Amino acid sequence: MSLEPVDITRCQAEKADGVNAFTLGGRPRMVRCTNKPTTVAHEREPGPDGLRGAMSLCGECQSALIEQLGCGHCEFEPIPLH
Repeated sequence: MSLEPVDITRCQAEKADGVNAFTLGGRPRMVRCTNKPTTVAHEREPGPDGLRGAMSLCGECQSALIEQLGCGHCEFEPIPLH
């Protein structure tokens, strides 16, 4: 099994599309963030498959990850500016 490579051109987080019971039409779903990433998050511990995942994140999505999982779940590596 292989992991999807890190995309340093676009944030890899997914967030709700804003559709809910009070909006007309559509079903709630997750959509990929369109922001430019600033960091790469690496899991500290491997999953059940023995692999450690990594994903690119923008500042907003990095803050959401830390809020939801705490700061001990991932190590963050800044993406160098070109």
